[in-house]
Amino acid sequence: MPARRKVDREEFARLDEAGWSLQELAAHFGVAVSTVARVRKSLGLSRPAPALAPETVARVEEALADGWSFKEIHRTIGVDMETLRRRWPGRQWTKAEAIDYTRRLRWFREDVAKANYALSASDLRKSSFVA
Repeated sequence: MPARRKVDREEFARLDEAGWSLQELAAHFGVAVSTVARVRKSLGLSRPAPALAPETVARVEEALADGWSFKEIHRTIGVDMETLRRRWPGRQWTKAEAIDYTRRLRWFREDVAKANYALSASDLRKSSFVA
């Protein structure tokens, strides 16, 4: 088993204060990013997560209104699951609501498909919807 690398805590604190990222610190000291995060936390240098951009908040709100699950939002938009739970508690659709929505969507799609199949193009031209 290879020996653990030592991280000079004073140099680490100085570089962290200078704004180095976790990846830059890991490369500089030759350790894993998780080690850098652990050292940063042990020195009390942890930084709060950056605030969500207004565009991201708007996309999440829209996705929630459309019935997306937190997992879908996390996978697609990239917002952390814990952030979603903390910022939008209770906003995720229940399983019953999601099933009902999906059932209604399927019914609508099938109904539209039947209507399109039943009407020919000439019937559509004769309809009252076209002036």
